[in-house]
Amino acid sequence: MKVLLILKRASSLTGAGTYEEILVRELQKRHQVRVYESERDLEEEWDIAHCSDLKHLSPSVARKLRCPLVVDAHDYYWIRYYHFFCLDFPLRFLLQKYRRIKYHYLFRHIDAMILHGRFMYDIYDHPNKYLSFYFGLDYGEMEERAWEEREDLILFVGGDFFRKGLPRLLRALPLVLRRVPTARLRVIGRDYWYARALARFLSRGLPVEFVFGMPRADVYREYGKAKALVLPSEIEALSLVSAEATMAGVPPILADVGGMPEVVEDRKTGFIFPLADTALLAERIVTCLTDRELSERLVRSGKQFFARFTPESMMERLDEIYLDVVAKSGATGRHHSLKE
Repeated sequence: MKVLLILKRASSLTGAGTYEEILVRELQKRHQVRVYESERDLEEEWDIAHCSDLKHLSPSVARKLRCPLVVDAHDYYWIRYYHFFCLDFPLRFLLQKYRRIKYHYLFRHIDAMILHGRFMYDIYDHPNKYLSFYFGLDYGEMEERAWEEREDLILFVGGDFFRKGLPRLLRALPLVLRRVPTARLRVIGRDYWYARALARFLSRGLPVEFVFGMPRADVYREYGKAKALVLPSEIEALSLVSAEATMAGVPPILADVGGMPEVVEDRKTGFIFPLADTALLAERIVTCLTDRELSERLVRSGKQFFARFTPESMMERLDEIYLDVVAKSGATGRHHSLKE
């Protein structure tokens, strides 16, 4: 097929950025692909257009496309306002209202939504949606170390610190230090200057190191040093970093929100904890730092599950979606069945 790819155009350490990088690589092996650069690309004939992230889709581009359009969605923050502690909550409140209006307009020009996980599939209201659970992840750069070579290091990986629950982890850290005085936290990710400043202020007096941006290959190496990955997110669709950490030998500890329980089964492939339970979060971290047998068992089970997240499985499903969308579009006698 001739595929026009609409991308973010900026690198991201994790999540949708990881998906996008592998998507481009694998599509180029199977199809004739061009990454959208200007409206001149819209003048050519394409079998299908694919936008890798709904929030980066331009209404103008969506409206002018003359071929079927499929779009990935990686978040649900726009459906309603989710309040949590952060400096910019008034802006987030307004942005949610704006995105809700924008996305409902875009839905009229989108032929199919690709949703990753049952939670996302159920929460999205679009007439033509497809479930594609198995992200294609590449574990070739992971560096796994033996337990005795690891540090009492806790990792927090991802941008948007406050949405991903960093304050909750900082509240749990003193409880962890009572039991494991050598524990320390490394925060890896990007955020706005005011969020970085507030995060540093909240972590004063605690053994916390901030790394504001790191090449993905270096992030993969960091996993090999740690004994726990913690993501106490306020809102989260699906956690790809939990897969990365698991394949590097690190058990994940995730909040019970969104699609998190779809990728980690509590006490079998990692830990899931109620968002407000700081004491339980601290207890789970201590367990990962001190119980080698349990940690290794969690990782073994997690690896069996995440072994199904391969580029091949992702592309098989994506090709099915492409063919179905193109067939439906052809059956209507129009390029866009939803644009009438």
